[in-house]
Amino acid sequence: MAPSEQLAILQGWADAISAGELDRALTYLAPDFVGHYAAMPDAVKGPEGFKGMYSYFIQPAFPDQKITIERDVVAGDMIAVQVSWTATHKGPFLNIPATGKSIFVPGTGIFRIADGKIAETWMLEDFLGIYQQLTAS
Repeated sequence: MAPSEQLAILQGWADAISAGELDRALTYLAPDFVGHYAAMPDAVKGPEGFKGMYSYFIQPAFPDQKITIERDVVAGDMIAVQVSWTATHKGPFLNIPATGKSIFVPGTGIFRIADGKIAETWMLEDFLGIYQQLTAS
């Protein structure tokens, strides 16, 4: 698969999340998807596992999350990205009730593409930065 095709898959997933279309975002994930997230103790497995994690952890707190892919490098079936996301804190997160604050979150990730789907990802996002932004006076 050409690098541009791999990037289009990842961009389609990010666009779906940014549009609040979780079910559409799930169509970009392989049936045996595995997500490794620094903030999660265990891997997230399958599109339904991602849906459960996202629906519980992110969507209620940041329903207007917008993901931007800042930079990317494609090597074989892997895409390394520098990402950022913005959102408004509209629900509880890390035991912090909704503040209405806008946040900016940088992150890095590696995505493995197989058979035209996102098969695996490793993500690291700045959760300390989120906490600091939400608790600053």
